[in-house]
Amino acid sequence: MSNSGNAEVLIPRSLCLIEDFDNLNIDVEDLCSVSITWDDGVVSELKPLLHTKPKNILFPRFVETHSHFDKSFTWTDFPNLESNYGGALSVNLQEHQTRTKEMVLERVEKSLKLAIQNGYRAIRSHIDTYKSQSIDIWIELFKLQKRFSSELTLQYVALAPLEFWDTLNGEDLAKMLSTHGGILGGVVVPPFNKKNTSKLLSKMLLLADKYELEIDLHIDESIIEPGAGIKVLLETIENLKINIPITCSHLSSLISLKDSEILHLGKKIAEKNIKVIALPLTNFWLLNRKNETTSLKRPVAPIKQLQKTHVDVSIGSDNVQDPWYPFGNFDPFYVMSCSIPMLQLNPWDRMTLTSIFLAPSRLLNLKWDGLIKKGCPADFVILDAQKWADVFSCNLKRKVFIKGDLHC
Repeated sequence: MSNSGNAEVLIPRSLCLIEDFDNLNIDVEDLCSVSITWDDGVVSELKPLLHTKPKNILFPRFVETHSHFDKSFTWTDFPNLESNYGGALSVNLQEHQTRTKEMVLERVEKSLKLAIQNGYRAIRSHIDTYKSQSIDIWIELFKLQKRFSSELTLQYVALAPLEFWDTLNGEDLAKMLSTHGGILGGVVVPPFNKKNTSKLLSKMLLLADKYELEIDLHIDESIIEPGAGIKVLLETIENLKINIPITCSHLSSLISLKDSEILHLGKKIAEKNIKVIALPLTNFWLLNRKNETTSLKRPVAPIKQLQKTHVDVSIGSDNVQDPWYPFGNFDPFYVMSCSIPMLQLNPWDRMTLTSIFLAPSRLLNLKWDGLIKKGCPADFVILDAQKWADVFSCNLKRKVFIKGDLHC
């Protein structure tokens, strides 16, 4: 069978569940030498290699928790040369004036093909949503979702102003999303009127509860009023006594709080089972810029502190070659190579790999958690590499396997 095979590989210890643990050969960077066999697209055998060190590293195919397909690759026509948040917002609105359904679908398809080629198995993408937008775009987007479903799981978040979810158009879209596993999205970034924001969040939460939908918020993507957004969200949830799946993307301003305050907030976030996505690339690029100086203080979700309070934290990529971030190419190894050094995370640490592989699988509620084990899908990326330095090099040779088949 073409979807059967075997390989001798290195696998990060924390991503490998093997029965014969006592004989496992693990190197100083926590990479274990393994012989892996798959039949009919499923791993059938996993056993230690005792006397040889393989020349390849195997990873599960990746999961992207936060992207923006609808605006990807628009930088050339809509550059944000100021490279700050205000400039990105302004240019993004200019792009909205010119976008068509055909343009958006073309960007989504290009992004999907690149993501699959580079090693993703699942992606959540936010789609800018507004009152004048035709419902037809969603019909076509869900057709694309179905078309690519054999290669990749795709989730859509309708990213709209909070006010949108208190309109008839918002309710109509929520109904549609409920039949396709879509997600309600919004933005909570200070400065804002707390009373009004709480009211709008309440409407959104109740709408999500009514149609059994998740919520994914861009929240506290800021350098001012640290934690203002998450605090009003937590208060609103408490007042409503509501329990729906919620993801908070960014939370970058929390880094400005004292550790004790972060831990206090983290416990509340964990109690409500709110998942967090850190997005260091766009945040480091856009936030806290000054015209004549370079600030080394970069706002990004405090990953380690939040993990200490048992918050499930994922690392995502966010934007690709658009007004918000001019670089990237839907390549998970680019995201790892940039994020891990800048965040001072060790790739051989279990919690680092959890934030890249396991937490994203949980966030998207995927059937497979990403652990390489007997019975798991043969969905791999195999690199020509023997150590972490090779993984973070710029000259990666990779093979992507989808259900045991080598993807061309």
